[in-house]
Amino acid sequence: MDVTAAAADESVRDALLGIEDKLYESGALVTATGDSEAEVTLTFEEVPVGEDKVFAMVVRVIARPTSRTSPARWQTLREYVLERYAMLQADFPEDVREALLDCVGPFVFVNGLELTGSS
Repeated sequence: MDVTAAAADESVRDALLGIEDKLYESGALVTATGDSEAEVTLTFEEVPVGEDKVFAMVVRVIARPTSRTSPARWQTLREYVLERYAMLQADFPEDVREALLDCVGPFVFVNGLELTGSS
């Protein structure tokens, strides 16, 4: 199975939606953004890295600009997503899990700008 098909698997999509829900429910999104109306979407997609493109997990946030945010808050959000995903991927079918194993990320984009990469 290739990574695109694996990323489209229902189990993966359900896991990503579950993480989105937890970001709202736990207040982690508001903590990171300082915006109670912020929106988040998690996907797997191609991301430009230098002159190349990699298939990666991406966290896209739309929020009002605010001075309350800091790079540490975005890193905390990134780590939260990564931790939750690591727990949930054990439930994926084996071929799906294996196909996504080498994907990097999550990359965090806020209002279209990349704030954290896959370091």
